[in-house]
Amino acid sequence: MIRIFLVDDHEIVRNGLKRIIEEIDDMVVCGESKDATGLTDKLKQANPDIVILDIHIPGGNNPALVSQIRALPRAPGVVMFTMFQEDIHAIAYLRAGAGAFISKSRSTYELIDAIRKVNAGGRYITPTLADYLFENQITIDKPPQTTLSAGELEVIRALADGKRATEIARETGRSTSTINTFVQRIKTKLGLRTTIQIVQYARDNDLLG
Repeated sequence: MIRIFLVDDHEIVRNGLKRIIEEIDDMVVCGESKDATGLTDKLKQANPDIVILDIHIPGGNNPALVSQIRALPRAPGVVMFTMFQEDIHAIAYLRAGAGAFISKSRSTYELIDAIRKVNAGGRYITPTLADYLFENQITIDKPPQTTLSAGELEVIRALADGKRATEIARETGRSTSTINTFVQRIKTKLGLRTTIQIVQYARDNDLLG
């Protein structure tokens, strides 16, 4: 029996998931929470195999929560179930240890397949997400900085020095549009969304040389 714990701040979503899971012979809902308050303690008590987790929940809107769940003594698998698209939003959560990132627009069958795959120790990647990862040359299991080109590293170091795209373009002999393209590629490869996050990532991972 696959024991499932639901974490979503919308009661209607939790109730809908419970109705779906109740119809599956080898699955059962063993607990639920509307927020991240005391979540790890709740999980220790409920002892689930799988946690179905929304992104936007009070007190837990970040990949660090996934890392905390995966660090539990008997770590359950994590299936992200969200309104967000299966693209750049998924990367940080998968790298934090989530086994699947599923849009709420997906079918019930796909969610059940994801639960089974993650429970078996695998990772469930939807075709949409697989295409996104391939097209942007993004890896989940390898350190993301290994995919950065020399030019992208040069731009990161310039950003860390507080330089703007126009200044970087002038110093490197490239156009401003090219530098902006580099910045966008860096965000995509690292699964980040802002320049501040890029600089912090570079500092945390010794990329500034």
